[in-house]
Amino acid sequence: MRKLLLYIFLLVLFFVGLLFGHAAIGEKGRIFIAMGEWRIQMTVVSALISFIIGFVVITVVWWLVKRIYRMIAGSRNWFGVLSKRKQSKALFNAINACAVGDYESAQKYINKTFPGDFDGANYMLAADIDRRVNGGKNVNNLLGIAETFPETEAAAKTQQVAWFIQQHQFKQAEAILDTIDAKSQQQAVVVRLWLSVLAALGKWHLVKEKLRAHKKVLGDDYVQWAQQAMQGEFAEIASKQGANALKEKWASLPRAAKKDIANQIVYIQLLIDQGLSKDAELVLVELAKKTKNPAFHGLFKQLKHPSPHQAMRLIESWIKADMNNAQLYSVLAHLAYNSGDNELAEKAVRKALELASNPEDGRLLARLLEKQNAFEKANNVYKGLLTS
Repeated sequence: MRKLLLYIFLLVLFFVGLLFGHAAIGEKGRIFIAMGEWRIQMTVVSALISFIIGFVVITVVWWLVKRIYRMIAGSRNWFGVLSKRKQSKALFNAINACAVGDYESAQKYINKTFPGDFDGANYMLAADIDRRVNGGKNVNNLLGIAETFPETEAAAKTQQVAWFIQQHQFKQAEAILDTIDAKSQQQAVVVRLWLSVLAALGKWHLVKEKLRAHKKVLGDDYVQWAQQAMQGEFAEIASKQGANALKEKWASLPRAAKKDIANQIVYIQLLIDQGLSKDAELVLVELAKKTKNPAFHGLFKQLKHPSPHQAMRLIESWIKADMNNAQLYSVLAHLAYNSGDNELAEKAVRKALELASNPEDGRLLARLLEKQNAFEKANNVYKGLLTS
């Protein structure tokens, strides 16, 4: 509005100069300009008026040139503030439409804001709408434009990384993360994206480096990520280097890491997966003696080798101390079944089912009955499982 008033004022001066400038030509005080054979002579007042008129003409011409250029270049800002208001209203309507879940209308409104001067915020919103309406067909293009604005560069790159992760394009996500500025790299959302990408790429040593550098930023998520990093690193060692390397890695861990229940479970599970059930039994019994953590029950059930005497004696000692614990009878039943002691397995599983109904124990009892060729009884157990 202020620019428009200024232009009107200058135009008024221009017309005043045309109408009344000649009246001042007869005044005293003259200016003489000689340029070769060209001579100009005028009074001081007429020179001042001529200067004002020239300035007005130049200003108006410059204003027209800018408007014509913007029209040719495709800008919607043809009529100054009036067009900006329309674009601002379109952005406001797009936000409101998103708030009520009407993304089809939001897309129509947001398209009217291009290429408005919103410091890239309209392109950010357009990318989010495009994901919902078009399945992300134009997301990369819209976020690419948003990255050209300093105000939304980091946010646009962050969104693009999240989009690539969703599309399982982890290499592309890693490349963009490398270009994010140093200040934004310290933000929790960017750190979590880094961890997700590096974990997907199996770069566990880099995951651990990120965790050490950003422990405070991650807060409660740190423990979860630390456990996942340990699990990933152990799994990688087991798959590439074998069980011996896995054992050496466990032995080299600091005492605090070995005391972590999550690390203990991961290590024992990998030993079982590697076919080292006896080794797993030794480690499991040693750790379980120190703490009767229910998290170990599932590992005991997976032990599968003849005569797991240490594990069975430990479980039986727990049962003596807690005669009505259905979970302990269940653990003993599966442990005995996997070692080939079907008689003990049946006694233990029946006691477990007597104390608490459990589909896993029911299926075990049915398998034991099938081994005895008691197929009718086994079918009745399966039917009972289906009805329950």
